[in-house]
Amino acid sequence: MKPAAICFFDLDGTLLTSDSVVAPSSVQALQALRAKNIMPIIATGRTLCEIEHVLEATKMTSVIAMNGQYVMYDGKEVYTNPIDVAEIKALHEGAQSQCVEMAFYTEEKIRATAQNEIMEKHYRYLGEASPEIDAELYLKEPIYMLLLLLEQGDDFFPERYPYFQFVRNTPFSNDVVPKGGSKARGIAKLLEVMGFEDVPTYAFGDGMNDLEMFEAVDYAVAMDNAVPSLKEKAAFITANNNEDGIAKGLRLCGLLE
Repeated sequence: MKPAAICFFDLDGTLLTSDSVVAPSSVQALQALRAKNIMPIIATGRTLCEIEHVLEATKMTSVIAMNGQYVMYDGKEVYTNPIDVAEIKALHEGAQSQCVEMAFYTEEKIRATAQNEIMEKHYRYLGEASPEIDAELYLKEPIYMLLLLLEQGDDFFPERYPYFQFVRNTPFSNDVVPKGGSKARGIAKLLEVMGFEDVPTYAFGDGMNDLEMFEAVDYAVAMDNAVPSLKEKAAFITANNNEDGIAKGLRLCGLLE
């Protein structure tokens, strides 16, 4: 059945509180959306194995994962965009030349090239354990997203690897996806594959990797804790992620009473 509307939710700083949990008010709001045939969908830079607790808490079954590289709708895979193996190899060699470690992301697992202090800082920042080591995972399985683990030195990579786009998403990492890859692209592919181009769309976010998503939907809602440039793109600004911002934002949009 075609939904009456679709709402896309970023996780960190948006659907998740600062404690990395979903607020009770948000859980209730998502239930109320589904009762009105409005489909809530997670739109995140993370992969599925990182968000199992969110899926369980919210009962959500649709995800734009790894910044649009992997799309699941109602529990079924509908779009994937694996990264070219030769391009991964080239970036891996360049990262090694700069003493930068990487992480490889599939829909089911994360593996690192090696452990170091920045790797540990990054995953601690996300509230996760550091991944296992497998520097050759990209030779064995489709990879949808890469991470460069670095606190500085970002400028070395974009000119040398123009087929990738690099987005600093934490103080310790750059998300790496193919040029043109984004949450917006994942959203466009979902709407195209499912025949939902005429369905009203909404997006909630707080960070720089939500900018393109905001431009891809009909109505954008920025959290009060969002970066200023994202607020400028928003149709609505709601409360922050620790003060029932999701439920309040849905009411601002007229989706909930």
